Amino acid sequence: MNIINANKTPHAIFTFVFLCSLMSQAVLAETVYVRDTLYVPLRGGQTIEHRILHRGLKSGTKLELLETVEDTGFSKVKMEDGVIGWIKTQYLTDKPIAADLLIELQREHAELSSLHQQTLLRLQTLDADRDDLSQSQDKLTSETVRLQQELDEITALSENVISINEENERLGSQRDSLNGEIANLMDVNKALHDGETRNWFLLGAGVVFGGLLIGFWIARQLYNRRGNSGWR
Repeated sequence: MNIINANKTPHAIFTFVFLCSLMSQAVLAETVYVRDTLYVPLRGGQTIEHRILHRGLKSGTKLELLETVEDTGFSKVKMEDGVIGWIKTQYLTDKPIAADLLIELQREHAELSSLHQQTLLRLQTLDADRDDLSQSQDKLTSETVRLQQELDEITALSENVISINEENERLGSQRDSLNGEIANLMDVNKALHDGETRNWFLLGAGVVFGGLLIGFWIARQLYNRRGNSGWR
């Protein structure tokens, strides 16, 4: 029993030390990241022994692909300035790198933000224009109501004018008729007046003639009486 425990003690101690070592490494461990930006050399041939034509082709550099050799893992490319060389195919991609994509996205985001701001300003302008149009519409509605009222009043006055004209025509006809009747009455009155004047003249003449006859008769009687009394 003691022999077995003695044999197990070194193993237990080793296990304990190993675990402590792992724990200390875990405590001391630090998270790190591989840099996205790479600088790849451009060589004169398809091996790493060939002369370097350009030491620092940065990630995202635009190249023209001329040839790809699968056996060597190199591709022949042409730079924008016309330099031709070989680069490892693993460093090439047919898509822009994340950094360039990020820049493009940031640019698009800036454009969208600017467009959004312009749209907001446009909306504010449209809202202001809509308010102005609404106020103008309200004014036009009020003006339309006022003009309609004036039109109704003018229509009513026109109807009254027509009625007044018709009444004036009727009264004019009555006036003409009355004037005719008055003229007739004046003619009748004149005729009657002329008749009465003539009658009075005749009556006066009759009276005068009667007076003359009476005077002549009285004179005759007086003359006869004188004659009978001896005045002959």
